[in-house]
Amino acid sequence: MPTQAILVHQFGGPEMLELQSLPTPQAAAGQAVVRLEYAGINFVDLYQREGRYPNISLPWRLGLEGAGEIVDIAPGAEFQVGDRVAFTTGVQGAYASHLAVPPEHLVRVPDALALRDAAAALEHGLTAAMLLDDVARLPAGEAVLVHAAAGGVGGWLVQWLIARGHPVFGTVSSAAKAEWLRSVGAVPLLTSSDWVSAARGVAVVFDSVGRSTFAGSLDALRVGGHLVLFGAASGQPEPVDVLALQKKSLTLTRPVLPHFLPDAAKRRERAATVFEAVLSGAVQLRIHAEFPLADVAGAHELLASRATQGKLLLKP
Repeated sequence: MPTQAILVHQFGGPEMLELQSLPTPQAAAGQAVVRLEYAGINFVDLYQREGRYPNISLPWRLGLEGAGEIVDIAPGAEFQVGDRVAFTTGVQGAYASHLAVPPEHLVRVPDALALRDAAAALEHGLTAAMLLDDVARLPAGEAVLVHAAAGGVGGWLVQWLIARGHPVFGTVSSAAKAEWLRSVGAVPLLTSSDWVSAARGVAVVFDSVGRSTFAGSLDALRVGGHLVLFGAASGQPEPVDVLALQKKSLTLTRPVLPHFLPDAAKRRERAATVFEAVLSGAVQLRIHAEFPLADVAGAHELLASRATQGKLLLKP
C-alpha cells in the first residue's frame, strides 16, 4: 500500500497543501519506519508552507512531530517492530501515513500513555520545558506574562509556572479562553484590553505572537526583565533598537528548540519529563480538534485564526 503524504510544491496559503501517494519507505540502514497514528500541527508548519524560512527546497514534506508504531527497522537498532514511539525536532514529513525516522530521534511512549496524547504533548511540552528550564532564568516567585496563554505552548507554560509558584498573567482573545485561564489559577487579560498596564512589572514575558505584541512586551517588563520571543503568529517584529533594551537593562532571547536537544539522551530525558507531566496530571492536556490528512488545509486555517485552545492533530 502506498504512503499517503502532504507535500508543498509552491509556497503560499493552505491551498498549496497537496495529498499525494508515495512509495512506502523501507528501513534502510540506520532508520526505522513508523506507521503514524497521529501527527502534530504546529505554527512552524505554517511558516514553512508560506516560505518564511530559508533553505527549504520544493517539493517539501510538512510535519515535524508524530507518534505511531514501528513496522520496519534496520537490524541492530535499539528499537524493534511493534514499539510505540514518538518524535519531533530534526525529523521532517510527519504529515503522512508512514515515515522513515532515524532511531536516535525516536522516544518511547509509555504504555500508560495513548499515542494520541503523546503526539499532542511532545513538541509543545518540550518547547515549554526548554523555555522554562534552559532559557528564562526565572527568579522564584516572580510574576510572568504569557501571550497566547490558552494556546498550545502557552497552556503548558501557564500550568507549569503556576505549579512552580509564579503569579501568571495571560493574554487571550476570547471570554472562553479567559475562563480556562481562571480555572487553572492565572489572571486573564483580553488582547482587546490595556494588557500592558495590567501586567506591568513582570520579570519575564513569553511571547509567541511577535509583531503585534513585541513593543508592549518590552513595556510590561520590570527593570532587568527578560523577553523570551519564541514565535511570530502575527508576523516577525521589526528590527530591535538596542537602546530600547538599555532603558530598563532588558534582555531578549530568541530560542530554537533543536539547539537545546543536542542528542538522543537529552531528547529522551526531556520527553520523559513531558510524558510524566501528562500522566501525573501536573499538566492538563488539551486537544482542540483532529483532522484527516485530506482536511489539512482546514487545520492550517484554524490554527492561523488563533481560535484554538490546545493542540490540533492530523490522523493519517
